[in-house]
Amino acid sequence: MNKEKAPDISIVLGSKNRKNLLKATINSIRLNGFKGKMEIIVVDGGSVDGTCDWLAKQKDIFTIIQPNYKIVDKEGISVLAHSWGEFMNIGFRYASAPWIVMVSDDLILAKGALQNGYDELVKRVKNGEKIGGGAFFFREYPRHSYYRVGLLPKNFIHINHGFYFKKALEAINYIEENEYNFYCADGDLAMRLNENGYKTIALENCFADHLVHKPNFGRNKVSAATKRDITVFDNKYPYDCTQLYFKKEVNISNDVRLFWKVAFMNCFFGLLLKYFDKYSMKFDKNNNIQ
Repeated sequence: MNKEKAPDISIVLGSKNRKNLLKATINSIRLNGFKGKMEIIVVDGGSVDGTCDWLAKQKDIFTIIQPNYKIVDKEGISVLAHSWGEFMNIGFRYASAPWIVMVSDDLILAKGALQNGYDELVKRVKNGEKIGGGAFFFREYPRHSYYRVGLLPKNFIHINHGFYFKKALEAINYIEENEYNFYCADGDLAMRLNENGYKTIALENCFADHLVHKPNFGRNKVSAATKRDITVFDNKYPYDCTQLYFKKEVNISNDVRLFWKVAFMNCFFGLLLKYFDKYSMKFDKNNNIQ
C-alpha cells in the first residue's frame, strides 16, 4: 500500500472571531508560491462570527475547535481559560511535517516567504547546524516602513512569526503552558530552544506584514495578566539584551489591500501613529540640538 507523502511544512495558526482577517491570512498562504506539500491547521477558539462555518467549507484546512474564553483566576485576574501555549500546542502536536510555520490570523505573507524560509533552513540543517527555528522579518502595517526581527535576552532571536523545527519542539516539550497566560510565551519558547542548543535565526529573505493594533485609550493600557507574564519572563531570564531588534529598510511588494478592506480603522489609526512617530522623532531631535 502506497502511503501518502507527508507534508514538508505544517502551517499552524490560532483564531477567534476574526473571519475576514483570517481569510486574508489564508489567502496569502495559498498564493505564497510554496513548491512542496503543505498542510494548514487552524485552531479556533469558538468563533461565533461565521468563522467556523467558513472553515468547514475549506478542503485544504484542518480545523480544530477548542472553545477559549475568559475566566477569573485565583488571584482575581482575568485570563484565558486555555493559555496561549496550551491552545497553540494543540496544533503544534498535531502537525505532521518536520517544519512548523506559526503565523497570526492578522498577518499577510510576502510572496516567497514560505519557500525562501524552508530552503534556507533545510540547507543549514543539512550543513550540520542545530537549528530550532527561523523568524520572518515583519512590520506593523501601516505604522512602520521598516521590517524587524526582535531580540531576546542574550541576544537570542525572537520568533514572532516563522518556522520551528518539530524535533526541537519535541525535545523541549513544546510551548510552556502554565507559567504564562499569553504574553511572553513565544519569547520563552525561543529562549528554551536556544538554551537547549537549538538556535533560532533570522530568515533574511522572508517578509510579512502584521496589522497594527488599534491604540488602547483606556486607563489600564497593560492588563494585569500581561504585567504578570512580563514579570515571570524577566525573573526567569535576567540577562542583558544589547538591542531590541534587527531592522531592514527594504521595499517589499506585498498586497495588503485586504487589510484596508476588512480592518479600515486599524489602518487609519496606523497611519495616524506613523505620523505621530515621525513628528515625535523630529521634535526630540530639535530639542536635543537646542
